[in-house]
Amino acid sequence: MTRTGKFLLLLATTALSGAAATALGGSALAQSIGALATGSSASGDKNAPVSFTADSLSYDKTGKIITATGHVVAIQNGQTLHADKVTINRATNVVTADGHVVLTQPDGSNTVYAEHVVLSHNMKDGVMEAVAARLAQNARIIANGGRRYDAKLDELSKPVYSACDLCKSDPRSPPTWAIRATSATRDLEHKMIEFRDATLLMKGIPVFWLPYLSEPDPSVKRQSGFLIPSGGATSQLGAFAVIPYYLTLGKTADVTLTPVLATKQGPALKAHFREAFNQGYLDVKLSGGRDRGEFGDSVFANGTFDLNQNWRAGFSFNRASNPQYLDDFSILPNASYLESNVFLEGFTASSYARIDAQTYQGLVASVNQSELPIVGPYAQYHYVSPPSGPLNGTLKIDTSFFNVMRDVGTNTRRLAFIPSYSIPFTLPAGIIGTARLQLDAAYYNADKLNQQPNYSEDQQASIGRAQPYGAVMLRWPLMRPTTRWGSQLIEPIVQLVASPNIGISQNDRIPNEDSLDLEFSDANLFALNRYPGIDRLEGGSRVDYAMHAAWYLPGGMTLDGLIGQSYRFHKDSVYLPASGLTDNASDIVARAVVAPTSWFNVTYRGRFSHTSLGNRMTDVTANFGPAKLRVSGGYLYTSTNPYALYDNTVLGEVDTLNPPAAYFTPRQEATLNVSSQVGQWNLSGGGQRNLKTGKFDVVNADIGWQNDCFGVNLLFYKRFTSFNLDTGSTAVLLQFNFKTLGTVGFNAL
Repeated sequence: MTRTGKFLLLLATTALSGAAATALGGSALAQSIGALATGSSASGDKNAPVSFTADSLSYDKTGKIITATGHVVAIQNGQTLHADKVTINRATNVVTADGHVVLTQPDGSNTVYAEHVVLSHNMKDGVMEAVAARLAQNARIIANGGRRYDAKLDELSKPVYSACDLCKSDPRSPPTWAIRATSATRDLEHKMIEFRDATLLMKGIPVFWLPYLSEPDPSVKRQSGFLIPSGGATSQLGAFAVIPYYLTLGKTADVTLTPVLATKQGPALKAHFREAFNQGYLDVKLSGGRDRGEFGDSVFANGTFDLNQNWRAGFSFNRASNPQYLDDFSILPNASYLESNVFLEGFTASSYARIDAQTYQGLVASVNQSELPIVGPYAQYHYVSPPSGPLNGTLKIDTSFFNVMRDVGTNTRRLAFIPSYSIPFTLPAGIIGTARLQLDAAYYNADKLNQQPNYSEDQQASIGRAQPYGAVMLRWPLMRPTTRWGSQLIEPIVQLVASPNIGISQNDRIPNEDSLDLEFSDANLFALNRYPGIDRLEGGSRVDYAMHAAWYLPGGMTLDGLIGQSYRFHKDSVYLPASGLTDNASDIVARAVVAPTSWFNVTYRGRFSHTSLGNRMTDVTANFGPAKLRVSGGYLYTSTNPYALYDNTVLGEVDTLNPPAAYFTPRQEATLNVSSQVGQWNLSGGGQRNLKTGKFDVVNADIGWQNDCFGVNLLFYKRFTSFNLDTGSTAVLLQFNFKTLGTVGFNAL
């Protein structure tokens, strides 16, 4: 048996023995335990004598020595001592304890086990042999011996520390990891543990040495000091090292300072400040350093503050010198823009109100900062009533106002008011219906309309618009039970929408801030306005129809499908080509969910040409297999590339509904991921491949092992795509996680 194994076995034995002694102590012992719980002593006098209970005792009058044996419990000024035998010298007030000794602080913490203890000065000073202590998070520390000073400091000789459980099959085997040192100091008052001449043992084998190691007691959540250093290597930084320092600032605030040293970039310094308030929080991240021959920096700050139970205010401020700095130091990789705002919002059971202001910083090389909008103010109010009033209907009100300003580009002011009222009803044969009335009203005032993003022939415009909608939706759910095979559903759905046919006569005078693109699918088949915003509205009368079928199997398994279409009574030229809504009859949309078992499911969404049934959009995701071997994948195809509409070099062509050639470039990509969890092992890997170019966009692999106190993880990541000035990146990350100690190794920034 190794020395480590013997000590840990001793710890477990003494802990159990101490518990047994407590259980057998009788009524007097129970009274002592009650005093311990309250942190009181037999007397408030610092020089109070020792009070005790025991199975038997003897008294030597000559030497003034009391000897107690059998389940002894001694208490003095809140210090509680359990032992098999206790000798008390009343002349010197020295207490000697032998056999399964358990020493506990007045508050019940810092319990120490030993074989032999000599205590003095009201049991606050002492010498201990064969010491063991059980700490928070199931951590343990054992030592050959130790000294206690004023019940605040323990000096330990040849300690061994670990947070690992003992092996159930062989408790004598060494733990997964342990810290062995020449000496250690436990600061019970400040809850710190300091090791000198420390060696890290892995299954009893020495693997790393440090002259000094300090860590907070496992019960402490916040403690100033250096965190475990880490390092790694990336294609942008080269080899790097990270040396964090954590500093507490009172009870509710802290800051982490993290210098970063790298072979290709830097040095850099990160600072993370946090503060919690009674009614809110503040979080600030600052960084700065040398990157690609220039100084780079970033600021990410946000806070939220509760004003009362209904209202709160907050802000966010995010800025960076350039996107390469964010990517190189893994602060915010591959971000295309940063948003900053300040807001005030309120909540009730039926309403929500918010007013805020927003600014943006572009991080894409093709974006001109002067063309980005500043939004202020942006005010919103949303209200939904409970079912009441005429015919038990529901009233919904959405209203908003925003002011969009640009140095170069259109300035827009918009006031919108959208009330709606819906009434549920039922018809014979189980038909379920909903009648809706809605008004989309808005007033616009804009200038520089001839500039981006609208490029109108008019320079200024003040125009109002009101678009009413009336709709009736009918559902006929036909349900059939199938005994032990669950139940089946067939549900025809039809919706009639009536609205004026407005066309595009006013669109050149109405700025388009929120409705640049439209993706027609099953998700918006029954929407009154299929555009994502209200700057562009769908008009004209139409009928929407779909067939929904489902099979609900026992155990929550499901087969679900829908196919639908929309028919417009008037053609309207408000839609982009290939949107699926340019003809009277729309494209056909479909959805299917196949989940026959807990380990297999497929979700499909698609859109087909109504004339040729040609594929316009396919989106498939699938998961197969149990946790031991799970495969997930996806496939995406779209006949157009909507991202081309957001390129400010071609926005001038969009308003004429004649998008650039890049818009008609199909997208086709596939993803595949494989993961496995077997016992304490986790493995995963996968990638994303662009099927149009025949090249991978991203590949990754991850392998990890974790038990109760230790984990190791190896990650490989490679990005092949270009972003701004980067043509790709590679990272190899290795992490070792030690319970209570922290993470060390090749660590992500």
